[in-house]
Amino acid sequence: MKKAKDNGKDSTAWMDMLASKDGMLRQKAREALVKLGKPAVPSLIQALKPSQPDQVRWEAAKALSAIGDVRSIPALVDTLEDRESGVAWLAAEALHHFNQVAWVPLLQALVERGTNSVPLRQGAHHVLNKQEGNRFNDVLAALLKALESKTVPEATAVAALAFLKRVETET
Repeated sequence: MKKAKDNGKDSTAWMDMLASKDGMLRQKAREALVKLGKPAVPSLIQALKPSQPDQVRWEAAKALSAIGDVRSIPALVDTLEDRESGVAWLAAEALHHFNQVAWVPLLQALVERGTNSVPLRQGAHHVLNKQEGNRFNDVLAALLKALESKTVPEATAVAALAFLKRVETET
């Protein structure tokens, strides 16, 4: 294994450590990547890919949440559909902290594939629950109601589209 450079420029060795079977080593690597901050974001986004092991995706989602860089939002939205529920939950937690900044990519995903994706709808509900947007509260409430409906998943796309149009015209 390569020696990790802790200079903010090379996150490769830390990324390699995220795949370790040793949980303490993975935690150390994650903490180092969080300390590196924004330079680590592209590598962490790549680590969210479904081809990566579960523990790598989990650590990457946790690190991206701690860093809070908006470049991670689209990848975190995709991760709401992760096969591992813990990884999806971490992505939802991260997106929830972005608040309104995450709305457009999340709404676009709901319009495109929300009808067919239960995990995406569940994750979106977690992200949007208890958020407020003053002039968006009515469309937010309508979308949350649609997300809670287990009988009419099509309502999600309709409500998300109405919400998206409002956000795009009023921001």
